[in-house]
Amino acid sequence: MSTVALLLLGCVSHDMDDYRAENPANDAAQVNEFDFSTVNNVALTVDYSACDPVTPVFFRVYNENPFEGDELNKNIKPIYSNFTDANGRFSQTIELPSYAEDLYIFTGDFFIDEQLMNAKVTDNRAIAKANSSQAAAARRRVSPGSGELINDMTYLYQTSYEVDFMTGDNTGNQIYNDWKTWLGQWDSRTGRPAYLLNSDDPSYASLTFTEEEMLGIRQSIAAAVVRKQECPMEFRQEADLTLQEDAVVSVTLVGSNTCWNNCLGYYYYQGAAPTNLKDIHVVMLFPNTQDGHSQFINTEKYKSNYNGNIALERGDAVKLIYYPQIAEGKKDGATLTFPAGTKIGFLLKSNGWGMQKPRGNVKYYNAYKAGKGNLARQYNCWSASTDGLSYCPENEAQSAYDEGCLLNPNPNGESRTAKFAYEKDGQQYAIVAFEDAANDQDFGDVILALKPVGVFQKLPVPISKTTTTNDVFAYEDLWPSAGDYDMNDAVVDVMEDRVLTMYTIDNKTFLTKQIFKFTTDQNYVEEKSGLAVTLESRNDALPTSVEMKKIKKGSEEPVQANFTKDGNVYLLTDDIKKELGTTYILELTYEGGIQDIKAGKVKPFIYRNEADDMRWEVHIAKEAPTAKMNMSYFGTEDDKSDPSKKLYYVGNTNYPFAFKLAGVSIDVFKNTILKRENERKRIDEFFPKFIGWSTSNGAKNKDWYLHPNAE
Repeated sequence: MSTVALLLLGCVSHDMDDYRAENPANDAAQVNEFDFSTVNNVALTVDYSACDPVTPVFFRVYNENPFEGDELNKNIKPIYSNFTDANGRFSQTIELPSYAEDLYIFTGDFFIDEQLMNAKVTDNRAIAKANSSQAAAARRRVSPGSGELINDMTYLYQTSYEVDFMTGDNTGNQIYNDWKTWLGQWDSRTGRPAYLLNSDDPSYASLTFTEEEMLGIRQSIAAAVVRKQECPMEFRQEADLTLQEDAVVSVTLVGSNTCWNNCLGYYYYQGAAPTNLKDIHVVMLFPNTQDGHSQFINTEKYKSNYNGNIALERGDAVKLIYYPQIAEGKKDGATLTFPAGTKIGFLLKSNGWGMQKPRGNVKYYNAYKAGKGNLARQYNCWSASTDGLSYCPENEAQSAYDEGCLLNPNPNGESRTAKFAYEKDGQQYAIVAFEDAANDQDFGDVILALKPVGVFQKLPVPISKTTTTNDVFAYEDLWPSAGDYDMNDAVVDVMEDRVLTMYTIDNKTFLTKQIFKFTTDQNYVEEKSGLAVTLESRNDALPTSVEMKKIKKGSEEPVQANFTKDGNVYLLTDDIKKELGTTYILELTYEGGIQDIKAGKVKPFIYRNEADDMRWEVHIAKEAPTAKMNMSYFGTEDDKSDPSKKLYYVGNTNYPFAFKLAGVSIDVFKNTILKRENERKRIDEFFPKFIGWSTSNGAKNKDWYLHPNAE
């Protein structure tokens, strides 16, 4: 979605005596042909092709490091975002703010280890290439284990009982029924199940995923789950997966990306969801969900903490068993076929395997310690797929002891899973993603996929990402007079959002929607000016529809609008002052999608209607006016334009009549040029770096507008 916010202030005079006294050389007849551009065309290459597995990767580009410690700073916004192709590669010339010379490329992709890469812009080029092949080669896979098979829950009491977070001891407070271990045994050292589905099973092919299917599943995960960012609510389904027909069901580990060695079980029911935590009967599925791909395992800081406790490979699968008399504690009538109408749920115990105490000299837990303690973190945290059946109480003492561990407690037991699907040929592949702790909500810690396909109720299909950029335009409304160069007669904040949609059939991503919003504000204006925008589109990439809407000041709901349309020019209002605070919306839809590089562009300008259907218009430096422009203004007063040379809106001073400020929001100007008492004060009084930038034709002080009142 794209947002354009316009703020207008007014000049009451165009007196330039003070300026000319200070800058006598600028009264010469020569034209300052500097375009005052703050945009740089950069050939950007982002390459994750060395990563395992290769998949389309959604990445964001920042002009500064977006991390504070291990967390993303939400106040730092990306200046560009996009998808790579299915091979993990992106290569395209894009527009970036000129000040962005030191780039940070971040991906929260579940499958990519190298989340943050750095690239310098040199000779208008920047290259960021992941080296995850080395990390993959060094990554430890499933441990050999002890060879001893057990299904003993003695050391896994954490799956049902609260523990003392200071000691790890069982408190005796039972939260859930004891988990059943009826599927079979596992390795006592690692937790690797002996009952994994293997290729000798006749149903192996039908209950596991091909690489093509896994690619599609990974694409859906890339669109729904972003590390270190909250999972969208549309995917955080409260209802469990409901079978629409009788089916044999398998569960495949798509991946684990967490520091914990979690325990995972499944349960099932028919009819209304249970309301009491002890009304569910959990069967152990994976005693240890750790697959060894987490960055916590593969960095020097953390890798010594895990004691080889890696149990699973991505793609490991288990067939579920239906026990009709499980509530009575009986295995009688056990079958692989789940009846239609059955709802299948999952319960994950955070660090359940990792919280075990040593047996003799052998450690069965990871040693990722609490903030002040010597034990592994002792979480009393369960994540259930059914709303109301999770458990994670608030605990101020534990939060104080282990800073950051309980930022998001769950006293109401809300579902802690995201449920969505990959869809192909009308058939859905159900996906369940877990949040395993209480310190974030990205829902990317353990992810499962279920077979068979097309047997569960419909789930949302994540196929789109929305990217956002921000620019600001500033105008003098007394042109062709120089005005006072306070640059606050029209200040336009341009925030452009693009909806990028993945088409999994051919593994390509296309732009399917752009939405522009123009929101007006005003400080002081004597002149009556209108707001208009030219919509530029490539002939082979025209939008299939352009929807017009308005949001009145004080309202949040858009209503249909009908702006005056003059070719590709939209006249949003002829009097900004009259409709102050209104938001004007242009929503462009591209059916079937277009290449992102062919996206439409908007060129906002201010205007006044004149006789004979002509207009007075002010555009940014060197931008051509529309066909309705009254050309007689050019070359008069302080304007030095020469239309015969296609030279428009230029003067002979170090100040423009209008310009675009790339990669910034309006907030920077609210306490400077937009304050009423600062009317008629030149812009460089608040942005001292401006003159150095202007006189160097943009070579110096490229970030001048990011630093008000600072040398």
